[in-house]
Amino acid sequence: MNKKILSEFLDYLLNQRQFSKHTIRAYKKDLFDYSDYIYQYDNLLNIKNINLELLQDYIQNLFKSKIDEKTIQRKISSIKSFYKYLSFNKLIKVNISDFIQLPKTSKKLPYLLSLDEINKLMELPDLNKRNGVRDKSILEILYSTGIRISELAQIKLENINFSKRIIKVIGKGSKERYVILGENALKALNSYIYLRNKSKFSDSLYLYPSIKKSSVNYISDKTLFNIVKKYLKLISDNEKLSPHSIRHSFATHLLENGADLISVKDMLGHEDLISTQIYTHVGIDKLKKVYKKSHPDG
Repeated sequence: MNKKILSEFLDYLLNQRQFSKHTIRAYKKDLFDYSDYIYQYDNLLNIKNINLELLQDYIQNLFKSKIDEKTIQRKISSIKSFYKYLSFNKLIKVNISDFIQLPKTSKKLPYLLSLDEINKLMELPDLNKRNGVRDKSILEILYSTGIRISELAQIKLENINFSKRIIKVIGKGSKERYVILGENALKALNSYIYLRNKSKFSDSLYLYPSIKKSSVNYISDKTLFNIVKKYLKLISDNEKLSPHSIRHSFATHLLENGADLISVKDMLGHEDLISTQIYTHVGIDKLKKVYKKSHPDG
């Protein structure tokens, strides 16, 4: 009963709102966890008919668990979106989630790589091996463009304009944007394409075809994550570093070298400046060091 209405909501997000499959997976996990909690409380209770007290109990239970605050915020946001959908479609009379406020999360500074670490990272792939050439292109494109792993996975060959050195990527909410390829990334990409065209994947539409049999024809986010993580472990003992750290480094290095915030926002594919402003806090540390070294009152 509850799973049916949840599935209808997820279909709406996919087909009407055109949310990415990655986002849909997160919504599904959040809402099915919520539904399971209700079922354990009362297996006959309809998710549309629960009271505010039970919703508050669920949220309190989340805070008592070992889930990080950002995940809790996402779960509550998913629930609020679901009840907003029910209210809009007149499936409920009162939207109880209106009485729930999203908790504020502390802004944690992103984990970054220094320019020296980036340079070391790019030297790691073994260019005498086919996979090394592929991995080099993956690392170079991630740093050159700042795109997400999920965006890289779905790049088609037809999305790449080699002469203009730009790639069309599909970001969150299926929104398109163009990113720029630097010289090193273009060189690495051309080397990879040369070998790719001689492989069994030469007819694939995607830049990085699926390695294993799957429902999609492009490489999985998980596979890309593991490839990049393997090299990150070789340059740093910081377990918090992830492929997303390359994206953070891309943005931070741009700002440190004079790029304006709005341009960086557009390159990252952020909806607004709020998401991009976290990188200004990273830059503040560098400014403080310069101030202390250079200013008479430092």
